[in-house]
Amino acid sequence: MTYADLDARLAILLADEPPIPDDGFAARIVALAAFDQAERKARTRAFRRIGTEAIALVAVLAAFVVLARAAPSAIELGDSIPLASPAMFGITMLALWALVGLRPATARR
Repeated sequence: MTYADLDARLAILLADEPPIPDDGFAARIVALAAFDQAERKARTRAFRRIGTEAIALVAVLAAFVVLARAAPSAIELGDSIPLASPAMFGITMLALWALVGLRPATARR
């Protein structure tokens, strides 16, 4: 056996076969990419909704506070919101709306 024969046999034994395409793996990667894209869209929508509701909550709360402090009875009570005022009722309703509308997403399932 010569070195040429030995090299030829080793070349045949150590030759790399081309990998067999794995269609299942490719399908899982495509499905994972689609899921990731859908999750990113849902997360963006959720953050936008939470931001919009938080801004609305702050605006309505500020309006109730301004209305409560503009009332003549607020000056007599030391700039606090009277418990029996329409503004306090509005703040209470706003707090209930915030508790229901801004609860965690896991509670909705």
